[in-house]
Amino acid sequence: MAKAVRFRDAYAQYESIVKDIRARKFAPIYLLMGEEGYFIDILTDMLADSILDESQKAFNQLVIYGKDVENEGIIVNYARQMPMMGSHEVIILKEAQQLRQIEKLTHYTSKPQPSTILIICHKEKTLDKRSALYKQCQKEGVVFESVRPRDYEIGPWLTQFIQRKGLGIAPKAVQMLTDHLGCDIAKISNEIDKLLV
Repeated sequence: MAKAVRFRDAYAQYESIVKDIRARKFAPIYLLMGEEGYFIDILTDMLADSILDESQKAFNQLVIYGKDVENEGIIVNYARQMPMMGSHEVIILKEAQQLRQIEKLTHYTSKPQPSTILIICHKEKTLDKRSALYKQCQKEGVVFESVRPRDYEIGPWLTQFIQRKGLGIAPKAVQMLTDHLGCDIAKISNEIDKLLV
């Protein structure tokens, strides 16, 4: 049985992926899944902004929404295309949890195209870790499981988050923020950004 991922471990993996993206070390497949959507959104945006420059995005970056896909084979076909006037093609599959037959993506993930980077955003829940798709994504690329922090984990994360913005925060202020905002990281980040303005 697979061990449950803790917030601390998920955050450490997030930091590692961010470091790789900044160093331009890209994997052919990214499976970004879990209950906490904040980190999934940040990683997706970083990848979308980092892999291709603005002139290449029009031809080589495609965003597909799971709810709009009637046949999962179309995603496989897009992923197998060669890039136009560039080194990579980027396929971003958002709302993958809404695909009816997500396992059909194994037709691609079993042998990914070297010039394609497939980003699968599977929010609000995780993919079955026993599935062929999960195992292939883990073997060929990066699997990131974003978990929600528990009450006792949010304070240390918030302190570190604020310190990375070049500021400090008193423990009482951390307690007040977490009491008022709870454990919703997206909400906390949004409120901190408002305070910084």
